[in-house]
Amino acid sequence: MTKEFQIRMAKIEDRKHIMGFIKSYWLDSHILAHDQILFDFQHLENDRLLFAIALDLKDKIVGVLGYISYDHLKANQDIVMALWKVIPNLSDPFLGVKLIHFIQESVKPKFIHCVGITKNTIGIYKYLGFNTGKLHHYAAFNKNCKKFKIAVPPANLKSINESKSYIFTGTSSLAKSLDNLYISSFYKKKIPYKSRDFFVKRYENHPYFQYRFHEVTSENFFKGFIVSRVIKYNGSHALRIIEVVAEDDLIGEIIDEFATTISSSTFEYVDVYASSINNKTFAIKNFEDISSSNDIIVPDHFEPYEKKNIDIHFMTSNKQGTILFKGDGDQDRPSIKSITKSI
Repeated sequence: MTKEFQIRMAKIEDRKHIMGFIKSYWLDSHILAHDQILFDFQHLENDRLLFAIALDLKDKIVGVLGYISYDHLKANQDIVMALWKVIPNLSDPFLGVKLIHFIQESVKPKFIHCVGITKNTIGIYKYLGFNTGKLHHYAAFNKNCKKFKIAVPPANLKSINESKSYIFTGTSSLAKSLDNLYISSFYKKKIPYKSRDFFVKRYENHPYFQYRFHEVTSENFFKGFIVSRVIKYNGSHALRIIEVVAEDDLIGEIIDEFATTISSSTFEYVDVYASSINNKTFAIKNFEDISSSNDIIVPDHFEPYEKKNIDIHFMTSNKQGTILFKGDGDQDRPSIKSITKSI
């Protein structure tokens, strides 16, 4: 590291300066530049800010790298990067890379992931030895929907196959599902691995979003759970799968059969962003592969609403296929400051 810059972990008193940096050098309207509630929700753990910061000789912040901990009490934890920015044209062109190395050396994560990387950073991540890719986007459309106001569905709508191997039981809390999860054999080797505290904080205690939970069983055996969220626009609504926690080999089947839950609803569709799902049989059943379609539109941006498909790229230090969802990292968060929970 050059003598011009110092890298260290952030302190509580750095919060307002980090938020100011985001406003000045990332985006003036960025929610994390204005909303301390959301900032603390994502990046504050037990009076510790989950940020590495780079400072110049005048102690001015010139670079930040935020992350989210999946198990802050565990030494060998999984983490996801959430915000990485360095002021351009500094005298040290590798300062951004050094922030990543600093996090790796300081936190010593088992695996590091990031969902929502920009296209111009893909080459950097590959150079650093990370695996990169694009989340696949799938959607199953409700044939009983009379008018689609959010999405542009395919010309020929599939009839959702109602035969089911799984039962989806809606619950108001994750408590029972988490009890079952941590005694299951499959979750002990899950990547990424997330603690009970993380799941409760992330989904039950979110300051603005109201999530839905479905426990998944088959022949009375616990198979996992699904976290989803209702999307509303123009008097219509849809259901978005935010995360599926289950054995990797079963996730594709579980998602496909979950489409049956919207058949008797007024949802336009149910969609999901996910990586590394075996889609050879998945998308030919109830779901459409939005990522490879030029005619179907399932929007991702709702604040404000944009009637277009959006690609979401990711990186991971895991060399094997890693199933990541839109719920990993900070991709499922509000873009506009709110004061009440939305359903």
